[in-house]
Amino acid sequence: MTNHHVLIIGGGIAGPALALFLDRACIASTIYEAYPQVGDLGGGLQIAPNGMHVLTQLGIAEQLESKGVEGVNLSLENQSGKLLGCITNSDPVKYGAPAVQMSRSLLHKTLMQEVDKRRIPVIYQKRLKDLSFRKEGVVAHFADGSTSEGSLLVGADGIHSQTRQILFPLGPHPFYTGLLTIGGFSSHAALKPAAPSGARTSHMIFGRNGFFGYGYYDEEKPDSVMWWSHLRRENETPRADHSASTDELRQDLLEHHKGWHQPVEMILRNATELLTGPVYDVASLPTWWKDRAILIGDAAHATSPHAGQGASLALEDAMYLAKMLRNPSIAHRDAFENFTRERRNRVERIVAEARRRGNNKKELSPAASWMRDRAISIYTRVSGNRMNDWMYSYKIAWDT
Repeated sequence: MTNHHVLIIGGGIAGPALALFLDRACIASTIYEAYPQVGDLGGGLQIAPNGMHVLTQLGIAEQLESKGVEGVNLSLENQSGKLLGCITNSDPVKYGAPAVQMSRSLLHKTLMQEVDKRRIPVIYQKRLKDLSFRKEGVVAHFADGSTSEGSLLVGADGIHSQTRQILFPLGPHPFYTGLLTIGGFSSHAALKPAAPSGARTSHMIFGRNGFFGYGYYDEEKPDSVMWWSHLRRENETPRADHSASTDELRQDLLEHHKGWHQPVEMILRNATELLTGPVYDVASLPTWWKDRAILIGDAAHATSPHAGQGASLALEDAMYLAKMLRNPSIAHRDAFENFTRERRNRVERIVAEARRRGNNKKELSPAASWMRDRAISIYTRVSGNRMNDWMYSYKIAWDT
């Protein structure tokens, strides 16, 4: 047993997962969240097999699998509906776990329910303002004038991390990529797949002027899909996780995807809310820790959404850091350094892969679009079913 009390800044995905693994290692922690307690959080996501391995260790994988939808196949299509290729995306035999699609809200609620069961304190509306370090601890100073002291602090506060800004004020800052992600959920009786296998297939549609994706996410809502698209916006929109649907934005999307094969238009017309967010990137940090504080998840290594690995990487970070901290004979500096060294190569490779995949979603000329479609077709035939092996087969061994 260690004598650590860890202050966790951020109550999204990485923060609660870390708290649960620390509890398993008999390390006390407290979560501090800048926002009020919320019921629903964001749109839909996929937890890849590598992320599901982590959730299995937390004992909540089966619960999430029963409510979400296994994303067995990826259907790659062009805007006219031509099939470019099909990739096996979920193979529990090969990877040891499935890929599961679900709402972000379901994942967050399930993690927080476990946090509550284990009586791990969560304090809301605590926005970090500053940090001060002592010989044996760290003090978090919050915007409301209060302070909290612990032995270590973990910044799990996302791409716009205040913890990162405090630790590395001259370091890389998030920069806007010129893309606005728009997505959400849509329901219509015609969206219900004709066969059960249809619900296990996600559709990635590549057009001359962008991209559209959709897939099923809820076993109890067979006529509902999660969807996402991108609009190029030269100027950065105000930062927000989501905003109310507007007729203007819906019309922009309908015009952007005009003539694309169904059910793209149907999904857009029946979407109840449009969730928006600018796509940011952050250059690689030279280090993820300083003194008694360390960054994990998007705070340390933000990745664009194109590889579908953001949440899974956050879960991996949480498990690996707790594993490093559970050994009382290892100084925290060594634990932090081991964590950074072991995680950096994998994370940066995935970040680079996400950027590469994002390049396939840019606006292209007809000739360039044809070449892109041809390249996708050839690649999926040659190595498509192996393209995710290196990401999905990764597994952290807690007991070694």
